Amino acid sequence: MNALESMTAALRTTGIYALTGKTVVDIELQSYAEELNLLYDAISLLEKESFASTACDYGLCSRMRQYGLPQLDDPEQNRAAVLAMGAVTPERCSKDDLADALRAAGLPCDIVENPAGQALYLNCPQEMADEDTRNAAVRTAKLFLPAHLNAELDFRSISWDTIDRADASFDEDDALNLTWDAVDSYQNAVVRI
Repeated sequence: MNALESMTAALRTTGIYALTGKTVVDIELQSYAEELNLLYDAISLLEKESFASTACDYGLCSRMRQYGLPQLDDPEQNRAAVLAMGAVTPERCSKDDLADALRAAGLPCDIVENPAGQALYLNCPQEMADEDTRNAAVRTAKLFLPAHLNAELDFRSISWDTIDRADASFDEDDALNLTWDAVDSYQNAVVRI
């Protein structure tokens, strides 16, 4: 029901007004309805933009900026990223939940828990040679990682899993003459937080 129908129905029940569609009161109600419909439309849009699941325009853009997410061309991808980032709560803070949120924020990584050291190891295989890109990724990770745990973000293109999957023999690996420290600091792309 629009504003005109609502006001007409309310006044008709009083029995005071004729409301034939041609009276001065009808014309006045039509004038009110024009402005009220604009207000109703604005309120409907505000309500829609207030929730990530229904936002399409400024509501989605403001959440993307709030989370520091890059604006993508596909609104559904933007919505999925915002919803995933908002899904990490104290009740939903498992390793998989964190990985999903980080992936939505543009930081795909594998998370390995180290209970003995109370730390997390995040292997981020995506190429992030640029220090500014790595710093942005670290800021994003800090939004979601548990504050009581240390974390190590590994942006190197090589990882222990990669080495294990290479199926090289010990002699082949040993022929590289790398120390453990040299392997650990390979590409100088490990960030500890």
